[in-house]
Amino acid sequence: MINRWIVVVSLTGALPFALAVWLNVQQLTLLGADAAAWLWGYSAVIAAFLAGAQWGRSLQPLDLVSLLASNGFALVVFALALWLRTNTGVVLLEILFAGLLFVDRRQLRLGLINTDYWHLRIGVTALVCSLLAIYAFVSATA
Repeated sequence: MINRWIVVVSLTGALPFALAVWLNVQQLTLLGADAAAWLWGYSAVIAAFLAGAQWGRSLQPLDLVSLLASNGFALVVFALALWLRTNTGVVLLEILFAGLLFVDRRQLRLGLINTDYWHLRIGVTALVCSLLAIYAFVSATA
């Protein structure tokens, strides 16, 4: 069974995505940042964090696919945050987070993560991707 603090921290990690949706719906800023700044800034941080964790797990034993994929995903989210802050970029961000989940699936098969963590990642990724879809919908209809 996974430690409850890992579950709490993981679910809490989705809150800034919910905040970005709320700021987008309300057309507000918070601490001088609008919804897009919250969404893209936090997305870059989380994607880099997840990719870094995957990268670290891929070193011992060496899993070249995870190593390259984690670096690739981190660089793509960085590029999206710099140059494609549009609804298309948000959809690509959803695909990117799903891609990171597939790297975790590979690492599960290799025994680099456990089943409990895998199930947690599925749930949190589904939540984050749902929030990203809502954000894109709100942006398209505003």
